[in-house]
Amino acid sequence: GALTAVAGGPFAAGTAPRSVAVDHNSQWTYVANSGSNSVSAYAIDGNTGSLTPVGAPLATGTTPAAVTVDPSGRFVYVANEGSNNVSGFTINPANGALASIGGPVAVGTAPRSVAVDPSGQWAYVVNQGSNTVSVFAVNRVSGTLTAVGVPVAAGTAPRSVTVDPSGRFVYVANETSNNVSAFRINNLTGALTAVSAAVAVGTNPVSVTVDPSGR
Repeated sequence: GALTAVAGGPFAAGTAPRSVAVDHNSQWTYVANSGSNSVSAYAIDGNTGSLTPVGAPLATGTTPAAVTVDPSGRFVYVANEGSNNVSGFTINPANGALASIGGPVAVGTAPRSVAVDPSGQWAYVVNQGSNTVSVFAVNRVSGTLTAVGVPVAAGTAPRSVTVDPSGRFVYVANETSNNVSAFRINNLTGALTAVSAAVAVGTNPVSVTVDPSGR
């Protein structure tokens, strides 16, 4: 399990890279650059793991804080903390290049994390400044996002969101209230309902994930 540095690395990105995501086939890597308001794309060498830039970085909103790839490997979403919106991009399956879906979609204040459920139907964004989770329906053809209802209350200063592997539950790490919120997903609408009161954790949690078995 020891690590060996990949030849040629580290690989140049934009200014102040904050988040990285890899597509489900491990062909492409995407990096959100919070200082240069852009997302960089790379092709992954399947034998060596080295990265080759794919085109020039594309513009996002202001201060992108997180990037994710949808489970189908067709779309990339970037949460822009400074401009309170989410940028969407389509992935060129031939070379991994990104193309903007259209104008960024408004969310709450200071979005810090974005996740897409395993079916690719729903996207969830945590808004650290407004203590909420925004819910969106994903157009499976175009990748565009459509808001589902109003944002749902989370704890204080939510920083991270994840969907469990079964696509039934959403978990949110709340940095300032030192707890984790749990929600059930309505499989028909994507809407969230709190499972129970938030569960206490340690001080200042900033990330949450679920193991592959979902247990």
